[in-house]
Order: sequence, then structure tokens, then C-alpha cells
Amino acid sequence: MKPASTRWLLPVAALLALAACSGGTKLQPPAASIQQLQALPSGQWQLTVRIENYSYDTAMHVYTLDADLSVGGAAAGHLTASPGLDIPEMTGDVATATITPGAAARAALDHAGKNALVYELKGHIGVGKGEGGSPQPFDIDGKGYLSPVPGVANTWR
Repeated sequence: MKPASTRWLLPVAALLALAACSGGTKLQPPAASIQQLQALPSGQWQLTVRIENYSYDTAMHVYTLDADLSVGGAAAGHLTASPGLDIPEMTGDVATATITPGAAARAALDHAGKNALVYELKGHIGVGKGEGGSPQPFDIDGKGYLSPVPGVANTWR
């Protein structure tokens, strides 16, 4: 029979071995926000979406962005993108998407003049630890304001 003081060694060693194999790091929920909105002559909006990786020790690959945008309290449209971005830990990068905005959102932007408008970007983002891995879905709920850019027509940031 083994001494009582060494019975715990085997289970502890097994747990440590399993912990070493698990990768040890996990992705933190990313964030998405509108960095720029440009109203195109065609009536569409080109959006520059900033995606932030808040993981302090893990880079992430962005597979998909699938979200609804509202501007000035009006539904603007649905945006989807497959940016294929590799974002290092604790940094961000941008992706672009083009939407055809709803009439109420277009009117809200047109009537804002020099005033800022509130926006909300709500949906899902699929990220993983590297390209070729399986994406992990995260909810996003980005809120902020878009203000007209002085001297640059049809552009809000």
C-alpha cells in the first residue's frame, strides 16, 4: 500500500498534464464599431467597421460579421462580411461592407445636418484562434455616435 501522503500525486500530475495540453488561452469577446460611414452617389452606404481583439495573449482570425445597423433610431440595413482578418492580441483592424440603407435611416442621416447621430450595430461575429480553425460565435452590440467630417462631403465618423 502507498503512503497516504503520496496518493494525491498521481491525480495532480494527471491534471497538470491535461492543463498543459489544453492550449491554456481563450479568446475574449471582440467588439465591433462603425469607424466611418460614407454615403455613395448610388445611394448605398460604405461602412468601415473596426473590430477589436481584447484577448491579451491570443491573436484571432475574423471569419464573419453578421449584424443589423440602425442610425438615428431607424433601421438602416443588414451587413454581412467575411473579412478574413488576422488581428494580433490587444489590437484592432478594419473591414468594409456596403449596404443599401432603409429610407428612414437615409432620411435621419440627411436631416442630421452638422449634428451627431446615434448608431447601433447588433449581431454576431465569428472568430477563431487562426485561419483553418473553427469559428466561435460572439454577440456584438456596438453603440456610438456618427458625426459629419468637416470638409469631407457625405462622410461621418
